[in-house]
Amino acid sequence: MKRLILAILCILPLIPVQAQFERYFKPQTLCIRYLHSGDFNRQSYRLKDFVLQGQWAGSTQHLIDPFSYGRQKVEVRDAATDSLLYSCSFNSLFDEYRTTKEGRAGKRKSFREYVRIPMPIVPVKICFYSRNAQFVYEKRWELQFEPGRTKMKKILDKQPCRSLHVVEEPSKAYDILLVPEGYAFSDTAKWRKDAERCAEAILNCSPFKENAYRINIRALCEFYVESGVSRDGTGKRRKKTLLGASFYTLGTERYLMVEDMWRLASVCGLMPYDHVLVICNTRKYGGGGIYNFHSTVTDNRYFNYVCVHELGHGIAGLADEYYTSDVAVLDYYPEGTEPPAPNITSLVNFDAKWRDMLDPEVPVPTPAEKQYEDDLGVFEGAGYCAKGLYRPRKSCTMKDIKYDYFCPVCQRAFQRMFDFCCDK
Repeated sequence: MKRLILAILCILPLIPVQAQFERYFKPQTLCIRYLHSGDFNRQSYRLKDFVLQGQWAGSTQHLIDPFSYGRQKVEVRDAATDSLLYSCSFNSLFDEYRTTKEGRAGKRKSFREYVRIPMPIVPVKICFYSRNAQFVYEKRWELQFEPGRTKMKKILDKQPCRSLHVVEEPSKAYDILLVPEGYAFSDTAKWRKDAERCAEAILNCSPFKENAYRINIRALCEFYVESGVSRDGTGKRRKKTLLGASFYTLGTERYLMVEDMWRLASVCGLMPYDHVLVICNTRKYGGGGIYNFHSTVTDNRYFNYVCVHELGHGIAGLADEYYTSDVAVLDYYPEGTEPPAPNITSLVNFDAKWRDMLDPEVPVPTPAEKQYEDDLGVFEGAGYCAKGLYRPRKSCTMKDIKYDYFCPVCQRAFQRMFDFCCDK
């Protein structure tokens, strides 16, 4: 009897939260595809379509984003009461492009983007926000969606999928979907091997391995005409691949991303996922990761490291902590602002970062001296800047080519994300 009472008491607090979801949503996914255009000073949105996708993989208990790591944000509001029902922040290639030399010079460019929300069962307003130069969200666009009246497309063909590590139903797990890029049918055996290697690299790295009981990993099995990935930055020779991923994204050779996000949305649409990791069939070093969008990795000698480093960007909203490599973005974290990412700081608002984790004896900023070699501190040099931005530890997977070496701050960011995205 005591066990029964205890079980009831544990369930009771969840009932109102679950009822909130069921009152406004059903456990399917609504994908909004749109064109995001502009330059450093201007931006605009244009709707492509609404697409009904597969099972909603996100939490049904935690619907309001508490992190706001992204430079973009979507909100779903009840059309009748304006009550906030759902929110999610994210980054995009457009955010990076607008800070490049071309974007700052006023050269307008368009990007195919999408967001996914739980399927509304009441009329809603879907509001899009982006951060201004002071990292304050400003409303940019609003859509109306009325179930049964707003026109939707449907994805009909479900792609074959392998379960590499599936331990929970989607709402109770963090779901990672591995997608092949540049694998022809003749590469089937290699794709199976590469996907398994990737799953092992993820699950053997902290804090993924400590959360293996609630991480699902699936691998999509879809192949295309050619092997390999497009390398030509001029676009003169593009391979016929599933997603059209290419090196030289934003002019940086090693930056390998999928720019046609509409295609990615179609390919993955019926699979339950929280994040997509695209594995590219090339030995050339490269990759990328965009928070709450997707990450990429290639079959290079640093495969394990790149897998988890790019998932740091894609899942936990972590920033690069290095500051010596060439990148396309300019002044990505403007002076006098506090970066949204949880693992770097300008000290403008350090209390919101990892101050609570510091030993009181460690000075802020922390000298790059041997006595602090392994300490958690505030070390200058991060976010592509040698001066003015600080990282938590001298070395970390987000700074150096070191597999399974996330610092405590980065690990906490992952842990918080897993806690938020997984129903209990």
